[in-house]
Amino acid sequence: MNNTTKRRKSQIISELLNEITPVEKMQASTKMTLAARIDDLILTRGYGKSEFAEKVNKNPSEITKWLSGTQNFTIDTLSEIAVALEISIAELFVPKEIQVVNEVHFVLNLQNAQPGVPYYTPFNERLVERFNINANANKKIRPVSVSEIPA
Repeated sequence: MNNTTKRRKSQIISELLNEITPVEKMQASTKMTLAARIDDLILTRGYGKSEFAEKVNKNPSEITKWLSGTQNFTIDTLSEIAVALEISIAELFVPKEIQVVNEVHFVLNLQNAQPGVPYYTPFNERLVERFNINANANKKIRPVSVSEIPA
């Protein structure tokens, strides 16, 4: 699919971004990445914010602050987080492995399939006549399920 979205550049935003030093960009990126990694680890362990807050003996509002991506973590705080998650501090900085799925297989069992919404078409009437499927005296059109069609 061809993406033809136009990108518009704002002069004000461009000027602001040009004022940010490479160190500040790296600091912001590191904080955001670390917050996302901690959030992933919390979710992977099956903890909610409140439950994780109890494990590190903090208020849930502080956990929310940590996960905002603006927190400047101390080594002590990182140690508390690592101990609660049962990992080393270094593992907090390991990027999450991304799995790429190139192929997906679907198996559909249509044996007892029923239409979600009844629909009526001339095609249904031809099926009823051709295969003598439950044809009633009035020859009213009715929905035909896949299981009624002879193989």
